[in-house]
Amino acid sequence: MEIRIVTVGKIKEKYFTSAIEEYAKRLGRYCSLTVTEVADEKTPDGASEAVETQIKEKEGERILSNIKDGSFVVALAINGNMLDSEELAAKIVKWGVSGISQIVF
Repeated sequence: MEIRIVTVGKIKEKYFTSAIEEYAKRLGRYCSLTVTEVADEKTPDGASEAVETQIKEKEGERILSNIKDGSFVVALAINGNMLDSEELAAKIVKWGVSGISQIVF
């Protein structure tokens, strides 16, 4: 199974990059983990709602261009349902058993 994480913007914090490397190493015997960083758009101070919408659309297009056809996509949202590690692991196993070979977060 291949797990891909697509992020907007560069991951700058050393502790995040170290954590990603550690998890990729731990997950190596179970799946392939890759992280793709897409460029973010600069948001001017006091940007109107229309400008913010345009920025989100541009970033969304960049995200979509990094998702292969046939991938199972999991959108992560601040207001989304929170899963603990065991719940997420159970879902990933269920998706794998159902024939999904690539999951993109």
